[in-house]
Amino acid sequence: MTGRGLRTTTTSLAIAEGVGLQHKNVLGLIRQNLEELRELGNIAFETRNSIGAGRHTQYTILNEPQATLLLTFMRNSPVVVRFKVRLVEEFYRMREQLKNTQAPAQLSRMEILHLVTH
Repeated sequence: MTGRGLRTTTTSLAIAEGVGLQHKNVLGLIRQNLEELRELGNIAFETRNSIGAGRHTQYTILNEPQATLLLTFMRNSPVVVRFKVRLVEEFYRMREQLKNTQAPAQLSRMEILHLVTH
């Protein structure tokens, strides 16, 4: 999770890890519901290099409403429910942090992943 300007965002990678699903399945759910998710803002598909594999990983950056909506499309298993709680807590904490600082916190993607999954 990170702050961009005054917006809080997370990634499909962080959501996949948090709910214990394969990332390709989370991307599939995003693509399946792309029209609804785009009603809440633009969705950017980005690519990063995978560590050691020489392959690229495609992922999305989602704003808070998009991430929340995406989670409503998932079954409420105990892992998903617990992640929903953690995600809401982190979005709230990040909004408070952004509100109380001059410049938004600049976190690496690894820091974002750590915040959301712990």
